[in-house]
Amino acid sequence: MNRNSRRSHSIDTLFVITLLGLFLIFLLMMLLFSTQAYRTAVEGNQENNNLYTASAYITEKFRQHDSSQSVSLDTLDNLPAFCMTDTIDGTSYVTYIYLLDHQLKELFTAKGNVPSPEMGTSIASLETFQAEETSEGFYRISMEDLQGHTTSLLLHPGPPVTSE
Repeated sequence: MNRNSRRSHSIDTLFVITLLGLFLIFLLMMLLFSTQAYRTAVEGNQENNNLYTASAYITEKFRQHDSSQSVSLDTLDNLPAFCMTDTIDGTSYVTYIYLLDHQLKELFTAKGNVPSPEMGTSIASLETFQAEETSEGFYRISMEDLQGHTTSLLLHPGPPVTSE
């Protein structure tokens, strides 16, 4: 009688160890799959983030300078730039938004200064950035990120145009 209880005890221990081993194997598999899913989600989010950041930033800057006198196109050291003018305490300042070395940059400086494009602050990584003024007075901003995704903004300075 004593022998049977020992054998069943050995089988019980073996069963528990096997069950624990299977649990650990499934736990490791789940951990590996969830790590890969997380990595894929982060990469996808980062791809979309550059265009979203650049679009939101330019739109907000444009809305802050919502008049035809404060928005223009210019160059900064032979780089095409989208420019916005501010007057603070009687002094005029210019904000340049331009692309340098696949980085969309912003540079805020006093009007009349000759700034260097390298002085700008990076906003987002982009492949291309183009700004043009249409014949109707709109500004078309086109961007492409490093993965080839594109977006385009059509912005109009000043109050909305109404036809009567």
